[in-house]
Amino acid sequence: MQLKEHEYVRQTLERYTGCCLEDFGDYILITNFKKYIERFRDKMKGQYYEGNFRLVNVKELNCTMIDFGIGSPQAALIINCLAYLDTLKTVIMLGMCGGIDDVLEEGDFIVPSAAIRGEGTSRHYLPPEFPAIPTSSVNLYCIGAVRQMGLSPRCGIVYTTDRRLWEFDDEFEDYLRNQRILAIDMELATLFSVAYRFEVPIGSIMLVSDMPLQRRGIKDKKKQEEIYTNYMEKHLDIAVDAVKNINSNWSAVERQLTSEW
Repeated sequence: MQLKEHEYVRQTLERYTGCCLEDFGDYILITNFKKYIERFRDKMKGQYYEGNFRLVNVKELNCTMIDFGIGSPQAALIINCLAYLDTLKTVIMLGMCGGIDDVLEEGDFIVPSAAIRGEGTSRHYLPPEFPAIPTSSVNLYCIGAVRQMGLSPRCGIVYTTDRRLWEFDDEFEDYLRNQRILAIDMELATLFSVAYRFEVPIGSIMLVSDMPLQRRGIKDKKKQEEIYTNYMEKHLDIAVDAVKNINSNWSAVERQLTSEW
C-alpha cells in the first residue's frame, strides 16, 4: 500500500534522527551547531542520537534538541517534519547571526520580530507577499528568558539569505545598510514561513557572532572558537529557561495561540 503523507513525513523524521517519535519531547530546541548539541547533552545528561540530524532527548525537561544543519532547505525540512509530531508544543531556534546595525555588538542576543525572505525555499510554503514572522506568544518567553539573565534582548528585522560568503559583495552590503536591517542569517525566514504554514508555534533566540560590515568584523576560525567559549553556555541557559517558563505557563500560551493563525 502506498505511504500516506503523514506516514512518510513521520518516517523521514525517524530516519534522519535515528530516534523513535515517541521519545521526542513536547518542546523542541533546534540549532545548527554540533558543539551546542554536544554541550546540551553533557549539561543536561540527555540521550544522544545521530543520523543525518543530531538529537538529544532530556526527559526531565520534556525537551529535545536537534542539530539540523545549515541553510534554508534543511530549515524547511526540520519544521515540516516536526509539524507531524502528535504532542509538539513549541519550537525555539538557537542560532547565530551577523550583526548589521551598528547598535549591536558581538555577544548580543536578538529575539527577531520578523525576517525578510531573501532565500528561495519559503516560496514553496507561502505566497511571496506573506511576511515571515514568529509566534508572538512564544517570542515573549524568549525575550523574558534573555532578560532573566540580566541582559537586554534586541528585537527587529533579520534578513535571511541562502547565499553564503556574501561578505565581499559591496552592492549587497549597501542594500543591507540602507534597509534598517538588524542582522543577517540563513534560516529564520524559512523557519518562520514553514511554521506558519503548518501552525507550529515558533520563536528564536539568536546570538550575534560577528559584525561583518565593520572593519575586521568578519568571523574567522579563531573568532568562532571564542564565540563558543564566551557565549554558548549562556545561550543554552537562556533556552532552557524559556522552555521551563513556557511549560509552566502552557495553558495560557495555548489560549493565546488560538489567535495567532
